[in-house]
Amino acid sequence: LQELLQRLGSIKVFDPACGSGNFLIIAYKELRKLEMEILKQLQELEFKKTGQMFQAYTEIKLSQFYGIELDDFAHEVAILSLWLAEHQMNVEFKVEFGKALPTLPLKHGGHVISANATRYNWEDVCPNDNDEVYVCGNTPYLGQRTHTQNHIDDMSVVFDGLNNFKNLDYISWWFMKAARYIKNKNRFSFVTTNSICQGSQVAMLWPHIFKYGLEIKFAYTPFKWKNN
Repeated sequence: LQELLQRLGSIKVFDPACGSGNFLIIAYKELRKLEMEILKQLQELEFKKTGQMFQAYTEIKLSQFYGIELDDFAHEVAILSLWLAEHQMNVEFKVEFGKALPTLPLKHGGHVISANATRYNWEDVCPNDNDEVYVCGNTPYLGQRTHTQNHIDDMSVVFDGLNNFKNLDYISWWFMKAARYIKNKNRFSFVTTNSICQGSQVAMLWPHIFKYGLEIKFAYTPFKWKNN
């Protein structure tokens, strides 16, 4: 349990299309909830062993959360939302354990930058050499028939030297860049259009991803996205 606590305190979560930060906020809250369950187990074990309860504290920091967002307003909202999420979880932690680190003064609100994720080196945002990094996101759904020149320019940067990329959905470049980014213990998972998993786009995209020695750990069959 102690080793798991240390692991939670070192995991990085990176959303290269973070918008206002929804995925980062959910990941932060879920890790904090898991941490509290572990701490309760440790307190029970310690009480049985010594008859005393140790003071619990959190190992999880906002600085473990990384994001890229093109829109400057959404980028600012993401930073603010992470601060609010930290405060909410500190309140829950205090109710459970009687004490929590103060939210104020505000500390570093995560590594969220405003930039074009196609042009930016992801390792400059979230270094991943020997770290356990989870890349996740809800990337833009744009079919190849709706590409603007800006979209084509973005894709040409990522698919440099590869053929037929103009016939792929815009969302495909996120998979390509993530495949190049992850290493060692890293994982990536995106909510995507189902078009890149059927028809002619399969042969255009997936061989380029699998050549990096990657494999699909899990996938969900298509479903309708019912909220905004």
